[in-house]
Amino acid sequence: MFVRLLLVLIALVLPFVTQAQTPVEQACTAFDQAVERMDLKTAKSTLMSLQAPASTAYDVLYRMARLHVLLGNEERNEQQQLALYEKALDYGNRAVASNSKGMGGYVYRAAANGKIALFKGIFSVADVVARVRDDASQAIRLSNDTPKMLAAAHYILGRAHLNLAKKPKIFRAPLGLGWGSIDEAFRNLKRARELRPGFIMFELEYANCLAEMDDDSGAIAHARTIAGMRNQEPGDPQRKQDAVALIRDLE
Repeated sequence: MFVRLLLVLIALVLPFVTQAQTPVEQACTAFDQAVERMDLKTAKSTLMSLQAPASTAYDVLYRMARLHVLLGNEERNEQQQLALYEKALDYGNRAVASNSKGMGGYVYRAAANGKIALFKGIFSVADVVARVRDDASQAIRLSNDTPKMLAAAHYILGRAHLNLAKKPKIFRAPLGLGWGSIDEAFRNLKRARELRPGFIMFELEYANCLAEMDDDSGAIAHARTIAGMRNQEPGDPQRKQDAVALIRDLE
């Protein structure tokens, strides 16, 4: 009788034990939710409040990289913006060093380098742009995280190709950037939105890609759908305005 009662108690308690989150898991969940609410203040305080060793956990490090990219996007002072992107790069480097088999470090190191390249001018920092390509490609090869993470890797790679393809290859090739391809841009951006449909960032860049491919009607039709999409990340209200501006430019 006692044994049976003990088994019943274990069966009742075990789900709560197994579902209990560690401090790192709690912080990461809270961070992700805050970002989706576009509450960067809470997202930042959630991670900054962690003490070692939690603060140096891989899942925290790559989110710190993402956080600083997002903070950089919001910053209007150019020098401070670059400093935030460089801080994001540092966290990305630390995440990769912590776990070379995890996608997150590569994805957000690529994101940080992408922002730095855009800040400095992509055709003046060919080595940085190549690192964006290499990290995004490595994340795709690993493909061992969530569909959202894989979508981000395809988006970053697709955007790198798209930004390069805007300039004729004959001018890019001497700089070591001849690898940029509109076909690869389309393929990767299409895959990103398949993995995470309705995510405004991906949808807008896909519309930009269609425009670059001279599919103006397709770009306009696609950009028009963005207005009805739910905001999911800081910057989405501005991206909706960018979609309207794209439609205006193409009509």
